[in-house]
Order: sequence, then structure tokens, then C-alpha cells
Amino acid sequence: MTALPPATTAAEILKSSSPAAFGVYENFVLPAESAAIDACNTLYIIQARVVGYLLLYPPSEDARRALTTELASYKSSSNVHQRVYGLGAMYLRHFIFVFRRNRGRTPAPSDDSSPPSPDRAREEYMRQLQPVPRDHLSAKHAALVRDNFRCMLTGTVDMASVDENLTIRAPGETEDLTRCFRIFPDSLGNTETYGTGPKEYGTATVWSILERFGYENISAELGSTSKNNLHRLENVMTLSPRIHALFDKMLLWLETVDETNSTHGTLSAQDNTYKVVLARGRTHDAINVREKVHFVSHHPDLPVPNPRYLQIHATCCRIAHMSGAADYLDLVLRDIEESKVLAEDGTSADTLTFAIHRRLADPV
Repeated sequence: MTALPPATTAAEILKSSSPAAFGVYENFVLPAESAAIDACNTLYIIQARVVGYLLLYPPSEDARRALTTELASYKSSSNVHQRVYGLGAMYLRHFIFVFRRNRGRTPAPSDDSSPPSPDRAREEYMRQLQPVPRDHLSAKHAALVRDNFRCMLTGTVDMASVDENLTIRAPGETEDLTRCFRIFPDSLGNTETYGTGPKEYGTATVWSILERFGYENISAELGSTSKNNLHRLENVMTLSPRIHALFDKMLLWLETVDETNSTHGTLSAQDNTYKVVLARGRTHDAINVREKVHFVSHHPDLPVPNPRYLQIHATCCRIAHMSGAADYLDLVLRDIEESKVLAEDGTSADTLTFAIHRRLADPV
């Protein structure tokens, strides 16, 4: 957990480009953090820092403007601190927590006793390929073809595909059963059409936050009434189980690599090239993952992951760790799994809230 930077430091980030954001940061967010520290209230500290870091390092300028407008509306409130904590709680539950998952799905290996020849196997596989996947299995198959039957971050060869003669493991390559990872989880589509229950409310809140942050196109692409949109290949990655688990726990994320134009001295993002960022002192060598990856589609009709989806995921991961929310969520999830009876004095109320939220978010 890292304290919010003082006003002098925040001024360097905000004052010239967004003086209004600096004003609410200095007048509302920093005092709310200070009051929470004085009260020794860890949850309030985290919630204030979630708001502060979102202001300082938002996924978009639209997001910063939306936060600034929301905070500025608290000016006449009799309890600004509580409003800041409440705002942080909403973004923690319906924005950051969306990307914290506890499980992945492992594809079943082939049980063919006599696999077909490599050429025939690939031909049959390609005939069944769906360029616009509509379910988990078709998304997995299409992503494997796009990713050359390998983990996108480690190059680990998919074991089932080797067994089925869909690819050949070269000397020196390792193999494992890969998993189909979704940047925005498929639980966001686990709702009833026209439903009005807690699941539907939580999912609608996620999409409304994205729209408020200037991502109306993402909401339209992934959050329409169709439950199948989250299977689109722009939202899907082929990962080894180990890397999948790190993504699930928000311990690994991808940040765009910038390059300097030698003629004009300006920075621009390299297309589909990312730094692999690790949390909590982990090293790339220790987990055998590359420091930089470049995504290439091995099929002309199958798109690689959308950079905007990865940017939002990265923002949530960074803020989760800077604010202390990542450690807090780990404790909450551990409490959920270890506690069989909630405390009678109400001290388990927040654990219960997150337990309910996780149960609603988890796919059936």
C-alpha cells in the first residue's frame, strides 16, 4: 500500500493539464485519506486511495473528467469524506474487482487413441473454426489457431494440440495444457435478459462506468444483450495455466511499449507490443516469462487482443496494488474460504459484502 502523493507532487501531474482535477484531489481526496489514517480505518484508506490514484493515473482523460465532475459535486455535502469513501467503494467493487478471479477453465485433452495425420487433423480443425466465436469452446479453438497453438506470453506449446497432431513441438520448446483467458471475464455475460436482480445490477454498473470513462465502444462491443460477445477474439488470450493464474490474481498485466520517433522526438505506442509487468517482487526469470511480447495473428481473419481492453485491465491492476486494494481483496477472499460463520458483532460485514459480490460475479 502506497500513500497518495502530496499536493506538490500531484500538481506536477495534474495542475497544468487538469487544474479542476488537482483542486478536488487537494481539497477532497487528500483530506479523506488523512481522516481515514487518523481513524485507523484501513478500508477507508484504501477507498480514498483508489479514488486518488484513478485521478492521477486514469485509463483515459474522459475517466479523469468524470471523476473530477463527481467529486466536485460533493462541494456542498455535509460529509465529503464519506462520499469519497463511497465512490472508492463503488470503483473497487464494480471496476477493479471485476478483474480479480479465482479460477480458470482447463480444456479437456484429446482422448483419441489413433490421432489423424498432421495435415488431415489441421484441415478438420480449420473447417470447424469460427472466426466469430459464440461459446467457450469455439473461442478456445479460434484463439489456439490465431496464437499458433502456444501461450502468448511464454511460447509454451498446447499439449492437447500436440497430441491431436495440430502442431509440432520444436526442440527446446515446452508443452502444457493451455487455457482460454478472457480479459473482461465471461461472468459479465452471466445475466438474464431484461433481468433486474443483483447480477444484472452489478453488470450494468460495470458497463455504465466504462461508458462514463469514455469507452462506449467497449460497452457496445462486449456488454450488449448478447451473452456471447465476451467470447470475441479481441477479448481472448491463450495462456499457460501458470500465467493464467497470475492474470486471475492481478499479479501480471501488460502495458503498452512506447517508442521515440528519432526524427520528431515524439512518443508513440508500438502496435501490439507490450511490457509484461509483474507485482510483488516477482521476476521474469523466476516464472519463465518474457519481459516484452509482440502479438501476431497466425490467421488473417482472427484479430489479436484489443489494446484498449488490456489498457483498462492494466490500470485496474496498477491501482489495486498502489492503493492496497490487491492485498485487501486477498484477505477478503481468504476470509470467505476460511470462515464458516460470520461474526455476530458485525465485523464480518465487509467480508459478507464481498462474498456476495464474488458469488454474483462467478460464472455458474
